[in-house]
Amino acid sequence: MADISNAIELYNTGQFTIKRLSELLNVSVGKLYYMMRDAGCSFTKKRRKPVTEEERRNRSAAQKGKVISEEQRHFISKINSCNYNGLNGYGHTKKHNGGYVLVYVPKHPNAHRDGYVMLHTVLMERSIGRYLTEDEVVHHINHDRSDNRIENLRLMSKHEHCSMHMKERYAKRRNDLSIA
Repeated sequence: MADISNAIELYNTGQFTIKRLSELLNVSVGKLYYMMRDAGCSFTKKRRKPVTEEERRNRSAAQKGKVISEEQRHFISKINSCNYNGLNGYGHTKKHNGGYVLVYVPKHPNAHRDGYVMLHTVLMERSIGRYLTEDEVVHHINHDRSDNRIENLRLMSKHEHCSMHMKERYAKRRNDLSIA
């Protein structure tokens, strides 16, 4: 027990870490931790020394690892601005896992955390001149989620949309059963 009280004293003064003490006492880190906890030692998070501004800049440069040209920097800032008209005049777009196309509009009220909104939603909102309500959804008529032509999009209530898809599934099931 005298070893534990000495270990607690050395730990509290900051001279040794638990790992170093466990090596000196020839016990595992976990075992020493539990022994010290049971003896009444309070553990604190590791205190870090304050970092100067110069060190912070040096770390930042080292972590980035790349030198970005002025042209690339300009392109990135253009993409990050919400009124960049890159692909098809819609802004910066990317493909969603479900096949939908997302567009970067960070100031949109329904934007995800990363600033993207479904492209078909934005196009329908532009078409009708207002934001969609919570009860409204945009349906792709030909079921191709990446086909965002306005003539392929239809504004529906959530109830109508769900009902329509349920009827389609039911008809498909009946058709599959009649063939088998």
